[in-house]
Amino acid sequence: RYAGSDIDWRKSFAEIRRLLLETFAVKHSLSLQQTLYAMGEAVLQARHEVAEIRMAMPNRHHFAVDLSPFGMDNDNEVFYAADRPYGLIEGTLTRDDAPEPGLAW
Repeated sequence: RYAGSDIDWRKSFAEIRRLLLETFAVKHSLSLQQTLYAMGEAVLQARHEVAEIRMAMPNRHHFAVDLSPFGMDNDNEVFYAADRPYGLIEGTLTRDDAPEPGLAW
């Protein structure tokens, strides 16, 4: 959610997308919740036109593939996504000084 409407939407979208991808790729995280928070925090710190950011991420588990039958080691490089049930982690980060969202939200 944006804090106003006088925004260069194209520039804002491109920069927010860059921040989300960069944070996801670079920031070490111990949990999906920590990743979600770090990504949202990066956007709020860098893009002052953003009042609130909401994200939903699937919590799929990935397990290392045993390559020993092929005489190979797997140094945490090859994984498979489990077909077991998983959850959906959702989070919202809002600036302390964010304007009220109004009736639309």
